[in-house]
Amino acid sequence: MDPMFIVVAALFAAVFALLVIKIFRHGGFKAAMFGARIERTIGEVSGERQGLVGVKVRVHLLDRDSKGKLVGIELTAKSVASFQMMPITLSSEDATQLAEFLKEAARESHGS
Repeated sequence: MDPMFIVVAALFAAVFALLVIKIFRHGGFKAAMFGARIERTIGEVSGERQGLVGVKVRVHLLDRDSKGKLVGIELTAKSVASFQMMPITLSSEDATQLAEFLKEAARESHGS
């Protein structure tokens, strides 16, 4: 058997094993992407459709043992032939700052 094939197969198996361990440790695939257990989902907002692409934003309360509670923002985009999910993990301070930015933008959009 080709030694390069063995090396590539071993690397693939190691990455796959690490992913499976992370999924079990955090309680699911989505939680593994955040790197923390999802304690609960706070809410969800749908964005304006951009042609065939629909966008949703979900807010989760995360529990990471070493850092305590965190805020997870899940951005999902779906279209006819694709699905993309991007996890964003924020500290409570960063989440508060983001909320202030969103409030300011919402206030200014009502004024125009």
